[in-house]
Formats: sequence, C-alpha cells, structure tokens
Amino acid sequence: MDAIVTFVLSVLTLFSFYALLALGLGLIFGQLNVVNVAFGDFAMAGAFVMYAFEAVPFVPRVLIALVLGAALAWVIEKLLLRPLYSQGFLATLLAMWGVGIVMRQAAEALFGATPASVAAPVTGSVSVLGVHYPTYRLVATVISLVVVAAILWVIYRTDLGMRLRATIDNREMASLLGIPPRLMITGTFVFGTVLAVLAGCLQSPSLGLTPHLGVSFLAPAFFAVLVGRPGSLGGPLFGAFVVALLSNSLRGLFSETTATLLFYAALIVLIAIRPQGLDWRRPQWTVRAGRASA
Repeated sequence: MDAIVTFVLSVLTLFSFYALLALGLGLIFGQLNVVNVAFGDFAMAGAFVMYAFEAVPFVPRVLIALVLGAALAWVIEKLLLRPLYSQGFLATLLAMWGVGIVMRQAAEALFGATPASVAAPVTGSVSVLGVHYPTYRLVATVISLVVVAAILWVIYRTDLGMRLRATIDNREMASLLGIPPRLMITGTFVFGTVLAVLAGCLQSPSLGLTPHLGVSFLAPAFFAVLVGRPGSLGGPLFGAFVVALLSNSLRGLFSETTATLLFYAALIVLIAIRPQGLDWRRPQWTVRAGRASA
C-alpha cells in the first residue's frame, strides 16, 4: 500500500510540473505555429531567478521571475519572431534555438556550471495514508494543478478563452470578427512563456540548478504536446499525464539510465504509431447515416 501511495504522489507531482510546461508549449504551438525549442530554458531561467534573489521572500521572488519572464518574452516575440513569421517554420525554429543557446551561456557566465540549490519555503513532511511525503512538493503540486484548472476555466468558460480558441482554429475568420490577431499572438507567447517560468520557480527547491537544466525539460514537454494531439488545448494535459505515468513507472522498475532510455524509446514508438496523437476525448461510437452521407 505504501508503494502505491508513493507512486501516485510521485505521478501527480511530475504531472503538475509537465502540465504547466505542456500547456504553455501547446498554446504557443497552436497559436503561433512556432516550435519553441528554448521553452525549457525559460523554466531554467525562472529557477535561477529564485536562486539569484534568495534574500527576497519566496512568493515575491516568484512574482519577480514572472515579470522578468513576461518582459523577455515580449521582447523576443516583437523583435525576433515577428519579422520571421513570414519566413516559415524553419526560420522561427532556428531563432528560438539561438535564444536557448544564448540563455544557457548567459546562465553559465552569471552562475557558473556548479549545481546550485534553492531553499524550500516549507520544510518537513506530511503523512498521506501513512506515507511521509515532502510538504513542499505537495504544496507545489497543488498550486500547479490549481493554476492549470484556472487556465482551463478561462479558456473554455470566458470570452477571452473563446477569442483565444477562435484565433487558434481560424485566425483569418477571427480577425474578420474583430479579434485582433497581433494582440492574441503576442499575448499567447508571453503567457505561455510565463507558464514555463512559473514551472521552473515552483520546482526550483526540488532541483539541482545548472545552465543546461532546461534541456532535460524540453523533450518530455514536446512529447506531451505531441502525444496529446498537437493544436488542441486539453490534449497536452493528457499527454503530460501519460509522460508522468510512463516516466515514474520505468524509474520504479529500472535504473535511471535504463529508464531514461526506455522512456524516450517508448514515446518515439508511440508517436510513430499514432503521429496524430492519442484521442483523449470520449469516442463517438455511432454516426448517423444521413450526416455521414452529407
């Protein structure tokens, strides 16, 4: 029983982290059609802001990181990506690849290559069904899931969310209806980047911070988006759950190196078999003949 509870808590913790990353990455990909290969580096930057401002209380540090992340994302979208949209998919990919390199080199120049650490604002552990689990990990998990739930509510229950979904589905039609596409594009990129920064901030006390930390986040986040049907908004969350479940299952059975190898191999096979992603929605088993013929 203890092993099951520990496994479930570990899956939830990892899912909450990848859910923020996958949702932000999915929003950017769906709205901008940009493969943001620097996305994990923004999470790394958020974690290092928490380390750099260690004298500031934890919550204000998170706010500082979010403001800095939003400002950086706005500058990148306006000055770098906007002139490249018309140049095609490869141009924006290479641009963000260069941004990632610059961010990693800047972090190494400022903080060095030696792993750094961030103190958790809450220490100790709590008992969950007889299993002692770090208190801060539970707090970070709950906060992340609440943020994800709030974002989904905004997306599917508010006028702003309707405008966002409209521009993702058909930008030209949305602009004809009075929805400003430029504002939605910039806003989506900034907001998606802020989610990556937030994920890095919340996870920073659980990580050994290095300039190349974000690279390890990128592939699972991309796999989560791809597994959960690219372009959808709820799909990346399903993909994040699949990634978290698979990762924890393999690490419980094999060594870290073997588990990592099998993890990526399994996801590659899964995407090769289902390149359109897994269907996370309830299937419709029947189709009316009249509608089908129409």
